[in-house]
Amino acid sequence: MQLADRTIHVRVAGRSEELSMAALGLQANATDVQFKDTVGRYLDLPAHALDDYVVIRTSQAVIIRPEAIYG
Repeated sequence: MQLADRTIHVRVAGRSEELSMAALGLQANATDVQFKDTVGRYLDLPAHALDDYVVIRTSQAVIIRPEAIYG
């Protein structure tokens, strides 16, 4: 599997979206900020809406989600 064909899983505002890295023009070596900015624009979110989210890279996908706080 080529890295550019990986899926981006986004969890935001109580919903989950699956997006294509290639369709968004993102490369696997994009920074966290690039991922969040591009996905935020695609989802028509306010600027910096994903700033507090984490970006997790796996061999099959990139996951963007709120930071989990365990207590």
